[in-house]
Amino acid sequence: MKTIKLIFGSLAIVAVLATVACNKDEETPPPPPPAKKEGSVLVNELMTKDTLGLVYTDAQGDPCDWSEFYNPGEKDIDIAGYFIGDDGEATADADKYEIPTGNSAATTIKAKGYLVIVWGAKDASGNDYEGIHGDTIFCASSLSAKKDKAVAIWGPKGKFIDESENFTADGPFGKLDSGKSLGRETDGDKTWKVFDNPTPGAKN
Repeated sequence: MKTIKLIFGSLAIVAVLATVACNKDEETPPPPPPAKKEGSVLVNELMTKDTLGLVYTDAQGDPCDWSEFYNPGEKDIDIAGYFIGDDGEATADADKYEIPTGNSAATTIKAKGYLVIVWGAKDASGNDYEGIHGDTIFCASSLSAKKDKAVAIWGPKGKFIDESENFTADGPFGKLDSGKSLGRETDGDKTWKVFDNPTPGAKN
């Protein structure tokens, strides 16, 4: 009888160990690491009618519109593959402009730094001038205080990040006048104002 009890006891222990092993195998695997967050890039300042030629004058002799983006973080952000639009967050996907890839020198915003994009430039033949030329990004669309609304930016996966204040007649400052810019009162601030002395690529 003792022998039989020992055998059954041993079998019970083996069964328990086997159950524990099975439970370990069936444990839920650890969750994947969180997805990398898109960089926090802010629309910081813009000009819908640059009569001063502050940033770029195209081959037609016309000063071009521009928008400035600010990186408030502690790390550089490459916005290649991000999207921008001129109708705020409501911009249709078909109207968004994708920032070209392949030239990180032109598309990287340094920590606490700025990046200015030119809008609506034309070449000598009157065609849209877009893409990256030198270290400058050109968007084919122009900014219009009559037809557009606000400059916005989305991450490479289409997640909305930020938009400017409304620069049309419906906005809090009314239609943005020629020669003036609309920007954050200080870099990255929530408060917007109209500047008589625009500062593209520099501190607001």
